[in-house]
Amino acid sequence: MYSLLIPTPIGPLYARASTRALQSLELLVLGEGLPERPSPLLHDLARRVQAYFSGSGETFLQVPLDYGGLEPRRAALYEEVRRIPVGQTRSYAQLGRLCGLSPRAVGAGMRACPFFLVVPAQRVIHADGRLGGFAGLEGVKEWLLRFEGAT
Repeated sequence: MYSLLIPTPIGPLYARASTRALQSLELLVLGEGLPERPSPLLHDLARRVQAYFSGSGETFLQVPLDYGGLEPRRAALYEEVRRIPVGQTRSYAQLGRLCGLSPRAVGAGMRACPFFLVVPAQRVIHADGRLGGFAGLEGVKEWLLRFEGAT
């Protein structure tokens, strides 16, 4: 397994990957001392993360994800969320209708998503415009949406 710490304006991201696909990307509270073993895939991811934070509109759609161990419905949900354009949002209910899930199941899937930023869970909000949860990081969700220019 390969791993890499990626610095960002909101804190370090810790990426893990196989030779073929990203296995996880997490926002860390404390990121020092974690092992790193870079790979070409992770160097490409780091370049894309830097591009995103420079305002390029990076969507991460070309980053292959390892959905091993996830239910097909959850993988389909994550792929649908990946297609939400930068600066736009979708509601839990909209995604539920598209993926055959309840809004609550969409929320649970987003909460358990192992691919921070690459699957842009910040773009999934309540139908009434409330942001909703973000695994205890609602301030980060709001920051990312403002950064992306979402209204």
